[in-house]
Amino acid sequence: MSTIIRTRSPFFIRTPQVTGSTNIANLSYFQINITVHGGVSSSTEICDDLYAAYALQKKPLGSEVSVTVDISEIVNDHIEQIFTGTYSASSAKSSIWVTVATSARQSDGTIIGSVTTNTYLAQEGYNTFKEGVNYTTEPIAMITGTHFEHHKGSTLTIPINVERVSQVEWIGSNGVSVSTDTFSDNGNQNQKIQFAQFTATDVKDIARIKITYDTSSFITIYTTRIEECKYPVNKITFVNRWGAIQDLFFFKKSVDSLENRSENFNRSIFEARAVQLDPPEEEGQDCQESLTFNTYSTTAHAKKTFNANATESVLLNSGFVNELMNPFFEELMVSEYIWLTDSSANIYPVNLKESSFTKKTGLNDRLINYTMSFEKAFALVNNIR
Repeated sequence: MSTIIRTRSPFFIRTPQVTGSTNIANLSYFQINITVHGGVSSSTEICDDLYAAYALQKKPLGSEVSVTVDISEIVNDHIEQIFTGTYSASSAKSSIWVTVATSARQSDGTIIGSVTTNTYLAQEGYNTFKEGVNYTTEPIAMITGTHFEHHKGSTLTIPINVERVSQVEWIGSNGVSVSTDTFSDNGNQNQKIQFAQFTATDVKDIARIKITYDTSSFITIYTTRIEECKYPVNKITFVNRWGAIQDLFFFKKSVDSLENRSENFNRSIFEARAVQLDPPEEEGQDCQESLTFNTYSTTAHAKKTFNANATESVLLNSGFVNELMNPFFEELMVSEYIWLTDSSANIYPVNLKESSFTKKTGLNDRLINYTMSFEKAFALVNNIR
């Protein structure tokens, strides 16, 4: 399995220590070569559109014989999140290979000892404070939690880590297996995150998802089908803490709004000498000119608006949810990529407007409903130039 870099959190590289009195005396700096690329981990194809190479140099402090470098921000610039409604396409650039080669150098660039090379798999997830430095544990299903709710008739989509998962079994509410998906890892970075999908119907209602990993172990994720007859259902798709695309349904009332913004300036509409040209009385004659002095139009804008535009927002309600869904809402709060799919299957990039989140529980709140406001990530008036 790969060692994972979650690029929204720091990832520290510590160079091997230089040993031997002569080597230490000659030590001037360390060189850290970072190569980002697609394909398989051993690929060296520079024509790959993900390919990038960096060379960093860092001097040790005092009598130190090694150095530490955080590489996550450099790597994160090369990960791209894509969502067009097709989940498999989102994996194209959501994982990338990172090869790091470190070496100690003399002042003239001569290598001291040997070059140490390591390869990592980078994804745009994050670690929590309590998980500490360089937390690299690989998930199985690339979601947090063991319970989620889905809309009746919608497609259930679970992101999985194919380095560990080999099979996903969809089990109905009667305990009978409905369908089984198998997965394999071909080594390519664009296949590291894959998606198990199943469209639930009245006949085929899914209650459990059994995920087989590491050959013979398994975990179970429980699902609840929600039927909404009154309100249009909206789907929020976001990049979760593991760097994978995940769905979250909002079943109840939604409210659309528009917020405008513009700038104004005062201008003079006074005309000391106004010239008006009228058509000639006969063909071939000059235009007729009439002059007006010291006037202005009472229908002209003395206070002029410019750069007028607006942003659309939508307020969504989750409906009553199980408190086991709380981790998903928490991760949504800090997601940097969110898309809204409305009831007409239109997909919009959005940003979450909420700045706070109060976690609810069945004990404290009994019935749990979350209300969140999303702003479309573009202006109403097209200003893309």
